[in-house]
Amino acid sequence: MSSANTLVITRIFSAPPEQVFAAWTRAETMKRWFCPGEGMTIPVAEVDAREGGDYRIVMQNKDGETYSPSGTYEKIVENKQLVFSWKWADSDLVTRVTIDLKPIEQNQTELTLTH
Repeated sequence: MSSANTLVITRIFSAPPEQVFAAWTRAETMKRWFCPGEGMTIPVAEVDAREGGDYRIVMQNKDGETYSPSGTYEKIVENKQLVFSWKWADSDLVTRVTIDLKPIEQNQTELTLTH
């Protein structure tokens, strides 16, 4: 994948890496934050957070329209890194997402998402 097709986002969270990692690997936690905007909910979050395990998320807007990414966990280094495939339900395109976590201070984590 060329760099023109790569998205890299880095953010700092006021939480330890264990808590940020859990936010990406626990279905009940993902339901609280994985929506891209106001008025959206996550009625379905299925997560088998192990290498080779699958995930599926259903996002629903206020009009009832749904958007559903799914994929497979390719690499998991607990509290440090997640690598997984990403495929929208209505598309044949499969991409890769990497989440890197780095502690930077007590109770602070730098997250870098590469997609």
